[in-house]
Amino acid sequence: MAQEFTIGRVISTSLAVFSRNLVAFFVLALVIGIPYIVVSLGLTGSLDLEAMEQTGQLPPGFWGMLLVGSLIYLLTYAVTQSVIIYGTFQDLRGQKAAFGDCLARGFAVLPRVLVGAILASIAIMIASMLLLIPGIILSMMWWVFVPVLVIEGTGVTEGFGRSSSLTSGHRWGIFGLVIIVGVAQWLVGVVLGLVATLLGPIAGEIMNTIVTFVFTAFSAVMAAVGYYYLRAEKEGILIDDIAKVFD
Repeated sequence: MAQEFTIGRVISTSLAVFSRNLVAFFVLALVIGIPYIVVSLGLTGSLDLEAMEQTGQLPPGFWGMLLVGSLIYLLTYAVTQSVIIYGTFQDLRGQKAAFGDCLARGFAVLPRVLVGAILASIAIMIASMLLLIPGIILSMMWWVFVPVLVIEGTGVTEGFGRSSSLTSGHRWGIFGLVIIVGVAQWLVGVVLGLVATLLGPIAGEIMNTIVTFVFTAFSAVMAAVGYYYLRAEKEGILIDDIAKVFD
């Protein structure tokens, strides 16, 4: 009997996979996220928060800086997905994925993933700036485009179409998954923010970085797991049939 795509099943499976590979997946996300960390700290350091509070005005170029930071994060997330997908599918079929294998497999498809991520990020941001809803719709349509590129070896344009086809009929569920993870990250951030007020700003930045990349890694696992359940439900395919692409 084919596995169905449900919010509960995707979250429970993702948590199981992530907990078994917590250290490796977190370190992978952190290493890949170094450029984002550098840019984020640079952008934050360039803002005069005291002047903003006094004048009530945003500094020149604020929205441009925010756009650059968002684009780099989306690219970071896409690359993290491509690297963690291999480890996720190895775990789902009962095998252990080495840290080096995850990097090697992910970077082997990096050019296509980067091109796709750039195009998707630009399209989603433009749609979001024009009107929020189209940006959300595109995000849900293309939720599994990176797993499609990595697993199925499609071209970028074909990958977007394939992702749209797989997510059709389940976009509300995918939206629910994204919201649940987003709320969980926000709650953890609030709690750690309170702790950081006692420990100081440096400790706060460290904890914020840890939270960001733990959830980045988990979201990458969830996209891979979601891709599996979408294909299992719609095509009746088994995990070994999907993962054999790595053999």
